[in-house]
Amino acid sequence: MAELSIDGVSCTYDIRGENAVMLCPPHPEMGGSRYDARLERITDELKKAGYSTLRFDYLRPFRDGLGEIEDAKKCILYLKARHELVGLVGYSFGSVVSSNISEYCDVLVLISPMRKINRIELKNTDVPKLIISAKKDQFVPFEESKEIFSWLNPPKEFFEVDTDHFYFGKFDVISKKIREFVESVLRSGD
Repeated sequence: MAELSIDGVSCTYDIRGENAVMLCPPHPEMGGSRYDARLERITDELKKAGYSTLRFDYLRPFRDGLGEIEDAKKCILYLKARHELVGLVGYSFGSVVSSNISEYCDVLVLISPMRKINRIELKNTDVPKLIISAKKDQFVPFEESKEIFSWLNPPKEFFEVDTDHFYFGKFDVISKKIREFVESVLRSGD
């Protein structure tokens, strides 16, 4: 595991395999960071499966989502220069950020995506995607999650989890599902 800076963006980069997955943290104004417990568990699962991973912190001060998209873009371009296939996982605010740079990835996972937050909106894409939704989400009502899923272009898969926005008690469930989905898409792209 290496701690590095990509054009000023602090990152944790773990090289394990030829393919990589980048994880975008939740809202930095609400404590989101690369050390988010969900992202760490997902990272551990992906590393066990042989994927390189990169997690990062958004630069400060907060830039209404627009600057955070730029931070994520710097990081994914760094990975694209080093790995043939790259997956992208975003949680909550990070899912909206991820959708805005999805043209640089081969597979996309959106955990509790929302239509809009601050000055950024969820962007549609033709990249294979997994949408993970919590049935008791306090911030993204389950019905809205289903509407977002319907709006998104295929190929796509919907995975519902009986929990709230924070996925407590379900980290292993979502981590395994993400690994399986990423493997199924990236294997077909080899």
